[in-house]
Amino acid sequence: MYLYAGPFFKGLPVLVYHKISSTKKPDFLTVATSRMREHLEYITKKGYNTIFLSDMIDYIEKGTPLPPNPLMITLDDGFRDNYTDLYPLLKEFNCKANIFIVAGFVQTPDNLGPRAEGEFMLVEEAKEICRERVQYGLHTMYHQSYHHMTLDEIDEDMRQSKQRLDELGIPYQPAFAYPFAAYMKDDPVKQKAMFGILKKYGVRYAFKVGDRLNKMPMKNMNRLLLNRLHMNGAYNMFKFRMATIGFIRIVQRFERIMK
Repeated sequence: MYLYAGPFFKGLPVLVYHKISSTKKPDFLTVATSRMREHLEYITKKGYNTIFLSDMIDYIEKGTPLPPNPLMITLDDGFRDNYTDLYPLLKEFNCKANIFIVAGFVQTPDNLGPRAEGEFMLVEEAKEICRERVQYGLHTMYHQSYHHMTLDEIDEDMRQSKQRLDELGIPYQPAFAYPFAAYMKDDPVKQKAMFGILKKYGVRYAFKVGDRLNKMPMKNMNRLLLNRLHMNGAYNMFKFRMATIGFIRIVQRFERIMK
């Protein structure tokens, strides 16, 4: 149970979404807006309290208490539907979210049009939502996998992404999410060097996707390998509930056995 569910007793669930859409068909990265509403209704009903990255950091570094039943909502990339579809739901349910934003995809007058997988937030939209309901983390300059980049390229990517957000006036926390969940687990030498680069640029926390909870009080965890739970758009509410308590790996293993 421990191997497949991860530590679930007094664990911090960190959910990761990408697209929240009322028009696109749900898939691995796209959660329907109506389903997202169900998620927030469930979270609220069950007494979870959504937290910011800064809340987690203050808890770990300063011992600042978290609210009862803390839960972190994160999103990757900065798709425009995070503003059009998610932001109204966050206000309606009084929830917080954290977006690991791709700096080079933020749309400005000199950088308009679709990038990568779709349309991304305009700079003024990105600024608007972070005044109240959203905090940002780093997610590279152009969403390239660090697994396929040299250490010099990783260093330059970190420099550029921070510089870009600074120039746009978009505040961010000292936190990073690995694109494609690639954190070089099979190359410990390069991984250690990458960790050094992250620290060089002030990153104190980094997230992978492990479909496990983060065992609290999180004092002895590797802060550059924190866990998140991927929210697949094809999940029904049962699987969502299992994910929030750290049991989604057991459910998935059972499904494989039954096949």
